[in-house]
Amino acid sequence: MAKEYIMTAAGKRELEERLEHIKLVEMPAIVEEIAKARAQGDLSENAEYEIAREEQAQLQNELDAIKEKLMYAKVLDERAINDDVVSIGCAVEVIEADVAEGLEATEKCGLTHTDVIEGFLTRMSVIDMRTNRNKLAILDELTEYDYTLAACELLASKRYKKEELLDKGFTEEMVGAKVKVQKAKLDKSKCTGVRTYTIVGSHEADALNGRISNESKVGAAMLNKTEGDVVMVGDLQFKIVSIVVDRKAVKK
Repeated sequence: MAKEYIMTAAGKRELEERLEHIKLVEMPAIVEEIAKARAQGDLSENAEYEIAREEQAQLQNELDAIKEKLMYAKVLDERAINDDVVSIGCAVEVIEADVAEGLEATEKCGLTHTDVIEGFLTRMSVIDMRTNRNKLAILDELTEYDYTLAACELLASKRYKKEELLDKGFTEEMVGAKVKVQKAKLDKSKCTGVRTYTIVGSHEADALNGRISNESKVGAAMLNKTEGDVVMVGDLQFKIVSIVVDRKAVKK
């Protein structure tokens, strides 16, 4: 079954323009270069001819790839994109923190103990965390109180039921403790890790300008998440602050 290429209308238009430029400008130019090089005589030692042929092959490969993407393109309906969840065409503002740098650094960005622990819960149980303390420096700073606080916050936010937390490794004492939950207030002025990423189709990705593919590790992890959710990608943790439909990315 052929792969489906999800893209915005703007991305499809860019591909079409690139296809036309290759066919009408670059290919004729390279064919002319090959003809000139061939006219020089002996091709066995003709470096210009070999270079031109390699460039032609590369252009042909790009041409074929673009044709395939356009043939199996699935263009997003701008009207169907909303800011309820992260999807292609959305600009996502996140607090980005390297968990390996320690809990104190992440808390400066407004991340709570719950955010940190819940991020790890997506990959391992509390028991597994304690077993892997030497591998993950931040876990050395987490105490029994931290786990209790996390359990209370998770229950208060109704993100998990009591039974689900018990299944994840929290104890009855942790879940049943009476701890006053004080949510950290986001202070972007103290956080150097605030980033904005626009989720786009794979061929539209431009990481240097904050456009990441829906097939990348970070992009895929954010898909279908909502504001306030925390996702982990390796040692990097992302807390989603806001979701906005990027009209520039999907505009026809």
